[in-house]
Amino acid sequence: MRLPKSSTTVIPTYIGLIQLLFGTLLLVGGSSRHCVWFLLVSAMFGGSAAIQLPALGGSSIPPVQFALLFVMARLVIPGSGNASQVVTALRENVFLCIFVIYGVFMAFIGPRLFHGSIDVTPLRNEVSQMIYYTEPLRPSSQNITTSVYLIGVAVVAVAMTVLCRLRGGAEALVKSGVVVGWLHALTGMVEVATRGSPVGIVFQSLRNGSYQQLSQSVGGVARMNGLFPEPSAYAAFAFGLFVFMAECWYRSVLPKRTGSAAIVLFIALIASTASTGYLGLAAYAIFFLCRAVVFSRLANAKRVNEAGIAFIIGAIIIAAMLAALPSYVDTASHVLDQMVFSKADTVSGKQRWFWMAQGVDAMLASGGLGIGPGSFRSSSLLTAILGSMGIVGILSIVAYALWVFRPARQSTWGNSTDLQANLSGACGTAALLSVIPALFTAASPVPDFIFGVLAGASLALRPHFRMSPASSRRQVRQDVAPTTF
Repeated sequence: MRLPKSSTTVIPTYIGLIQLLFGTLLLVGGSSRHCVWFLLVSAMFGGSAAIQLPALGGSSIPPVQFALLFVMARLVIPGSGNASQVVTALRENVFLCIFVIYGVFMAFIGPRLFHGSIDVTPLRNEVSQMIYYTEPLRPSSQNITTSVYLIGVAVVAVAMTVLCRLRGGAEALVKSGVVVGWLHALTGMVEVATRGSPVGIVFQSLRNGSYQQLSQSVGGVARMNGLFPEPSAYAAFAFGLFVFMAECWYRSVLPKRTGSAAIVLFIALIASTASTGYLGLAAYAIFFLCRAVVFSRLANAKRVNEAGIAFIIGAIIIAAMLAALPSYVDTASHVLDQMVFSKADTVSGKQRWFWMAQGVDAMLASGGLGIGPGSFRSSSLLTAILGSMGIVGILSIVAYALWVFRPARQSTWGNSTDLQANLSGACGTAALLSVIPALFTAASPVPDFIFGVLAGASLALRPHFRMSPASSRRQVRQDVAPTTF
């Protein structure tokens, strides 16, 4: 039988063609700095598509995945001299590799092994708008798509482990994080302010991915999408960047630049009206306070004091604004109630609880093996991993998180005399905390891109893994000096 023409095509978008140009230049003469910048800037386009794949049920390859192809090609191209670095990076990310390999295996085996044994909500539901819609488990194109995304997380972690060991990699990570943080916050604000105008149409054209593009409002207040398909995805990316910038500031890594980026991202998260952003901020505030109290000997007293002063000033400004504009008090209260306190009672909240429970049901139905990534829709990274990859998936990703975070190291909880350890601690802490929004929103078991970036960078910069202590110390001090300019 002859397949329809649309099922045999791979369609590059204009964003993909632009990336193809920059990717080619990267292959010809790009450095580690260029690779990191290319990845971080591409990650900003979370609602976009570089390549459309009609043959896979309308799936698409996002810009960051497309950029990753060029970055890895640049690292392993003959003559690059990075072969040993790549092998070492694979060893350091071994737990993540186990997580991904098992996930890809189950994505192909699980839906066939447990075919029809359980009813699930498909990851990409285009059949029914019922909030509790389910259908018998079966293989689908989403198993392939999710496998590709899983592989991408492992590849980006390995790539960042290599890049941050090369000259300029650490500098590019911090500086590109600052720039992308500012751009992400500003694009969100501009998109909200210009929604419905010609500028808003430009944002819509940039969000050309095969995702359900949502422009929402609550209580008459528009919610931020930026270049992402929905507010929760926008807030999740903003939160990961915010924690990274805040941790760099706390550890005096380019404090003026990272501190200003953290402030603007904090404002964007507050203005986004995304409940996941609010939960993330609350969790980070608790973490920051507990760390300062429990590990007071390691705490940066200057940064703790500055954070306290900033909190007091912010509270005074908000109180003054509400007093001067009483009409906004009811609106703010309504938004906060709808997005936080009453969220569980809404249709969306009930649907998310239903999706979350599917992960536990899938794990039990599969005897702890999992039914395969892409087989069902969840609303929590934890239950998505449980249902998709079972016990092996949970154990491997928890082991990797602990391997990255290193709770026994001094640099994890406070300042160290070693600048490289400080930056590694910032990356490791931010990597772990960046998954907080995904614990309440993730539809699949794929960790966010920012998690892979920061986890790989943290492993590269840990003092234990230095290839050459003297040269590494000299490189990091030159790349990311703890200046105050």
